[in-house]
Amino acid sequence: MLRFLGKLLFVINLLVALLLLISFVLPYLPPSVFPTLSLLSLAVSPLILLNVFFAIYWLLRFKKRIWFSLVVLVVAYFHFQAFFEISASGDRDSYDKSLKVLSYNVRLFNAYEKIPKEDSVANTLKNLIATHQPDVLCIQEYYAKNKVDFSSYPFQYIHFKDSNHKLGHAIFSRYPIIDRGAFDFEGTYNNTIFADVKVGNDTLRVYNLHLQSLGILPTVDFLQQRGAEKIRKRMRETFVQQEYQVKQVLQHKAKCPYETLVSGDFNNTAFSYIYQKLKLEMNDAFEERGNGLGATFSFNHYPLRIDFILASETIDCIEFTTGDYSFSDHYPIIATLGWH
Repeated sequence: MLRFLGKLLFVINLLVALLLLISFVLPYLPPSVFPTLSLLSLAVSPLILLNVFFAIYWLLRFKKRIWFSLVVLVVAYFHFQAFFEISASGDRDSYDKSLKVLSYNVRLFNAYEKIPKEDSVANTLKNLIATHQPDVLCIQEYYAKNKVDFSSYPFQYIHFKDSNHKLGHAIFSRYPIIDRGAFDFEGTYNNTIFADVKVGNDTLRVYNLHLQSLGILPTVDFLQQRGAEKIRKRMRETFVQQEYQVKQVLQHKAKCPYETLVSGDFNNTAFSYIYQKLKLEMNDAFEERGNGLGATFSFNHYPLRIDFILASETIDCIEFTTGDYSFSDHYPIIATLGWH
């Protein structure tokens, strides 16, 4: 019986190691061509944890089988460079200019949630801003009717697709905004906006992304009602939509004469094709100065990093923080960026 269990565990070990190995090619496979395989990007984190478990298990049993998971884990670390970081803050004084950016999906300021109440939401954001004092604030799922005081930001770009929409997105800045615009993706509430921010003699383009949402609630009732096949279909369609949305953003970004920041809710992980395309020739603030897993979203206690701040390669990240409290289903992320 014990021998059978040992063989079964080894078979499972080989399977999770193989799946993690397959995931290495996901950042290079367009969802429009490989829609089902692209879903594996959401499972990379648990696959890593399972391989860690098997490596420890075989180590404690002094088995050579440890090498299957150990080798795959080592390759995964150097391949992704995104699932766990240990970093120290840089020296802000060593840069000629710096900018602190906060990105936050506020879930409509909890307008349709029972708790916490509006006053609590407003106070939380007030304290968040007072604590971190960001120069630029990128808000996803901005709700028109809210009690939050943004008056400390004299330059504001709040965009709704039309007068009938209550859900929009916003960029608040302590520096002048000299140009702005929106993509207004068709057939969705998701969107991307941008603002050109004048910092001293420099101009930076700030993109605030909210890519296509999965539209899946982390509840047992939701999963039972929809069924596995319907959910898989919805996720495949979502990833394909994200691909086309990213294509529009990148085409626009390619014509930009300024250094750029790309922040927001990507609704996908750092192991995906979507992230790989957006990160091309950009620095990921979490990779530069983050610590731990950097999870920004909890799907039924399943941690995911789907919110990002990316900057042009000429811009360094001095400090990166993930908020430790949130009224939303997302956590705020804060990056201090520097350049010469």
